[in-house]
Amino acid sequence: MKKKYLLYSLVSLLLLSGCYDREEKIAAPIVGELSDLQYKVDDDTLRVSWNLPSHNDDLQVRVSGTDGTFVVTGNPTSYKYGVIKVGKDYRLTFKVIDSKGNYSTGQTISFTREGGASVQDVIAQQVDGTNNIQIKWVLPNEKLSKVEVRYDNKKIELKGDAVNYTIENAANKKYTIGVVSFNEEGQSSESVYTDIRVGKTKVAFLGVTPTRDGITDDDEKAAADWFFNNYPTGEYLSFDEIANGADLSQYRVLWWIRDSQQTTDLPAESLDPSVVEAIKKFHIDGGGLLLNTHAVAYLYTIGRMKAKFNTEFTSGDGFDNGDTWNMNVYIGKAHDETSHPIYRGLEWKWMDGKKVIPLIGAGWKENHNSIYKDLCMYYNMNNTDENAYVKISEDSQIRILATWDGINDYFMMANYETLPTEEFKGTAIAIGIGAFEWNQNRSVNPYQKNIEQTTHNAIEYLKTK
Repeated sequence: MKKKYLLYSLVSLLLLSGCYDREEKIAAPIVGELSDLQYKVDDDTLRVSWNLPSHNDDLQVRVSGTDGTFVVTGNPTSYKYGVIKVGKDYRLTFKVIDSKGNYSTGQTISFTREGGASVQDVIAQQVDGTNNIQIKWVLPNEKLSKVEVRYDNKKIELKGDAVNYTIENAANKKYTIGVVSFNEEGQSSESVYTDIRVGKTKVAFLGVTPTRDGITDDDEKAAADWFFNNYPTGEYLSFDEIANGADLSQYRVLWWIRDSQQTTDLPAESLDPSVVEAIKKFHIDGGGLLLNTHAVAYLYTIGRMKAKFNTEFTSGDGFDNGDTWNMNVYIGKAHDETSHPIYRGLEWKWMDGKKVIPLIGAGWKENHNSIYKDLCMYYNMNNTDENAYVKISEDSQIRILATWDGINDYFMMANYETLPTEEFKGTAIAIGIGAFEWNQNRSVNPYQKNIEQTTHNAIEYLKTK
């Protein structure tokens, strides 16, 4: 049955020590301060210039502000930063640092950029089988005079009610595309950016059986039916075909859902050394992987994941349950993943201070969990420690995308993204939460659209990488 994780907090004792006042003589700063500090906001970019004090040293300038602290090296006389957002209050302090670590007194600038409201949810997708890029966005709740699409130093002006634009016959390369809106007074918003890498678009659905018709598991079959209805140029690819030398370089994304009532072990066909090596090379070379349920373990098989977290992989026929099961996408009540592209267009709701997305309604549930847990314990850290979240993310170069809806901390991960590394250039999405069931037996899942939309988003997201 679905695990209920009880979270206990330790009450810390606060030790108070005495203090006393004393007079101190504060020495004048050893390092001279900046002079002639000037700034301007140029479109999205803050540009700051200054003169350094007289010196015979290698100076740096520390910039401390609203979005963090940055150090500019090499005797700098300027600094730029962006994207500067409309309506946000900015305050930045500049200090000179010498080679011994001495600081000057600081000089501070404060400003708020004026302008119009920006568009939201900008997405770029390569049209299947073509080199066309389709860009879509959601308009703000104010009348616009125009919208601009910007890429490759081009500015395409569109009417104020435009919600899409297509770049035709794009070159095979990475594009950074910005969308800017202008209010009736002609003031611009900040640019909202999205990236896309144009190239091959073919997606393959992996399977154990020689052909798609041989699939027997109900969830795998439902997933395959949905895939080929929505991706008519998609191909079925068996592990035997890979073992016999199928050319994986023609594909942009490989999708494998492994769902078994009998075992959580991966099938022997997928563990053939030639298959493992071929898929590993595909991912090393930049190919995307979408892995569902028991297939998430394949990231360990090919060597992309190495941290030996505890697991909870389950199989079996399932049971009847009257609850709605959700995934939590507000990780640790601190990291909001609702804006991640794989959740685009999905509605979330609040539950116990978390943002959750329903996946399966009342009725029969197989609950084939394929999750990783005791993440913080692996590093001898507390489940609520923000440093543990950072350690988990940075050590494995991953982004936790979802937990079970009852998790308030960093105890486990159910869905996650692996980011490109020096060895593996590809991106992967692993969906292991037991609520992500493609076919709810004995009833109709009222949240089936969330299963399908998440999958569609994941495939399209991986196609941009």
